[in-house]
Amino acid sequence: MNRALREAAWALVLSGMLTSGSIAQETLKVGIIGEFTGSFATSGESYRQGIDAYFAKNGDVVAGKKLELIYRDAAGKPGDAARLAEELVVNEGVKVIGGLTLSSEVAAVAPVMTDAKTPFTSFSAAAPGLAAKSPYFVRAGQDVRASGQAAARSALKNGKRHAYTAVSDYVAGQQAEEAFTAEFKAGGGEIVGQDRIPLSTVDYAPYAERIANANPDVVQIFVPTGAPAVSMLQAIGARGLMKKIMVIGTGAEAEDNDLHLFNDSIDGYYSVMYMTAQLDTPLNKWFREYLVGKFGAEALPNPHSVGAYDGMTIIARMIESQAGKQFDADAAVASVLGYSFEGLRGPMKINDDRELTQNYYLRQVQKVDGRLENVLLETFPNIKP
Repeated sequence: MNRALREAAWALVLSGMLTSGSIAQETLKVGIIGEFTGSFATSGESYRQGIDAYFAKNGDVVAGKKLELIYRDAAGKPGDAARLAEELVVNEGVKVIGGLTLSSEVAAVAPVMTDAKTPFTSFSAAAPGLAAKSPYFVRAGQDVRASGQAAARSALKNGKRHAYTAVSDYVAGQQAEEAFTAEFKAGGGEIVGQDRIPLSTVDYAPYAERIANANPDVVQIFVPTGAPAVSMLQAIGARGLMKKIMVIGTGAEAEDNDLHLFNDSIDGYYSVMYMTAQLDTPLNKWFREYLVGKFGAEALPNPHSVGAYDGMTIIARMIESQAGKQFDADAAVASVLGYSFEGLRGPMKINDDRELTQNYYLRQVQKVDGRLENVLLETFPNIKP
């Protein structure tokens, strides 16, 4: 659909909203676009679990209206994400959309959200600057630059001076690498090698071999969760590198819910993330117990389920601000600026640029009572990239 036709469609949708008596409607539709099939399907499954937990804790009625969720599968394809967002607004009449894992997908929906004047809460996409692509975007995940910077500081603090970077070749991976590199060099470190790995990669053994041959004392990685992350870390572990050097991830490569997929060669792996399954807060404890009780022992908190839960908190805040009014997207977004709340990951604040100030955590995979888990080592509080 070209821009002129799209704008005409939005005009019809908005006109219908004004004349349909929607103020008195009992149901409000929320669109959720995720990756429910394909290489990144585990993130979509986690979105469903996080949202299920949110409703169990808070109910599905906000400001007197029952929330009706409409799920759509983008399968990691930016073009499909944009098309589905358009269909949700035009055909389904959703008021708010949340979800999406890949930064390229989020960027693709930006013009749709702007033309449609529909708020979008990004659950877990990590590339910097996404909120600037549309005035209707609000981040509920992370800016990966913060984890890259924190990882470099941790490596330097541990006496590491020779680093290798190996990241998936898309915006989030590139930005994680650049942030790590800048911080590491500023602290006196040297980059001895780097790889940007195509997202289509299946065999990561050649990359592990290049890392081993470069003989670094620290490796920074960023690979999407699921099959790519498992393959990458298994390849590194097979070379015995976890015990020889500091391998530190700046994404969700090995969250607790996925550790059962790995063998013991991952023991010793470090990571920096804005959440951790073992965080000792009442809300996170409840969340962990709820997920395990309903979905099984491996359904532990991860960035996707946490992003969905905290993202729904942000969406609910927008809807609450419109109680008794015709839904106004601009006012809804404005209502969350400066909003501070206790999320599953700890204290959170939405800044005026619609990005987040939040904690980041250094963890290490260790054997605890015979089971692998991410043990919290250090907290970096109130980071605003």
